[in-house]
Amino acid sequence: NQNWLASPLINGLPAEGKRHKISNPANPDETVGSVILSDPAMIEKAIDSAALAVKSWRLSTASERAGFLQNTADLLEKNKFELVSLCVREAGKTIQDALAEVREAVDFCRYYAQQSIRLFEQPINLPGPTGENNVLKQYGRGVFVCISPWNFPLAIFTGQITAALASGNCVLAKPASQTPLIAMRCIQLLHEAGIPNNVLHFLPGDGATVSQYLLTDRRISGVAFTGSSDTAQAINQRLA
Repeated sequence: NQNWLASPLINGLPAEGKRHKISNPANPDETVGSVILSDPAMIEKAIDSAALAVKSWRLSTASERAGFLQNTADLLEKNKFELVSLCVREAGKTIQDALAEVREAVDFCRYYAQQSIRLFEQPINLPGPTGENNVLKQYGRGVFVCISPWNFPLAIFTGQITAALASGNCVLAKPASQTPLIAMRCIQLLHEAGIPNNVLHFLPGDGATVSQYLLTDRRISGVAFTGSSDTAQAINQRLA
């Protein structure tokens, strides 16, 4: 019967503001928690911090990043009962679906940890047909915005973020407006696992409002989005 709070997390610090009630979709009379929405000043501060952290995070080793993601997987498993409860109460999932969601989030962490080492730990040799020696060295691109859906509020949210982090990118995480509590708990565990506070920021809020400021900033290098085709096309137009 715990009441949770989701708030913008910028440099690991929760923001203050007006709290909006979140109800159980299966029982609207039950209050699950509340959310503080991101405002333009918070979004700007998060972008500033992430942009400044790009260089140091890009220079972290793939093994270091993989270690943080493996730690996150362990913490997700350790806190699985709390996460299942959140998925049931905030997202309206059945217990079995919620448990599968946690397991998928764990799988994403471990998969991208392995991919980080495979693709980024050592340069990839690209031998040429005439005998020349070419080497491919991959780096993160910069600051990524991750926008996730409500129907997989933990698994896809985790997958988007860990893929970007494993590749050496800083992340601004924008959860579905219906499920910010689950997302907030995930971000807390990622920070606890070792992801630096200035590398990963959390920006709950209305999609149209938050995206208006995130997607028009030239410091944003890319967007990971799961949702409708219409929204994806609108994002592409904003980024063009």
